[in-house]
Amino acid sequence: MTAQAHDTTTTTTVTAARPARRADAGTVRLSQRDIDGLLLCGEHYGAPYDLLALALRVAPDRLPQIVARRRRAGYADTGRLGPGPEWCWLTRAGMTATGLGFPATEPSLGRLARIRAVLAARLWLQASPVWAAGRPWWHSERRLRADRPAAGRREHVPDAETLWPSVQASPYTGQVWAIEVELPAAAFTPEPQP
Repeated sequence: MTAQAHDTTTTTTVTAARPARRADAGTVRLSQRDIDGLLLCGEHYGAPYDLLALALRVAPDRLPQIVARRRRAGYADTGRLGPGPEWCWLTRAGMTATGLGFPATEPSLGRLARIRAVLAARLWLQASPVWAAGRPWWHSERRLRADRPAAGRREHVPDAETLWPSVQASPYTGQVWAIEVELPAAAFTPEPQP
């Protein structure tokens, strides 16, 4: 009698289940960096890409991806407003999401140099060790104007104020600094036409 060997190998097919769809699929999830950038743009009427990248501590070539996520969410708009880098500013939905409550408008061409200079001054101050130790608050011109009654909004307000809290490490406890950025007259003088 001869025994015959039979192949009893069984093949099992396993179908991988698709991962469950996120409940928030299709929505943009914002990081703290996104929120910080939205607040900064809202407080300063908008921000040029180079200074926004500096404020968010990201490489300038990464910023377009970050800003694109905000645009997809409907919170921001971008564009080239003049010579230099592109700008980012908040839409109505962005202002609502941040709770700032300011009008959602594209930055005025006549104010671009001032907006840029004030933001540069803010970033310069915030980069100092004194800022980190003292933990002051930056109150933008927009916030200062919003805090005034409608009748007083035409009066001059500084470009910003820094409020130094009464904390032990603060070298300027309880002080309020008015920030004024002066631009050279050439920044406002139109070039002669031929």
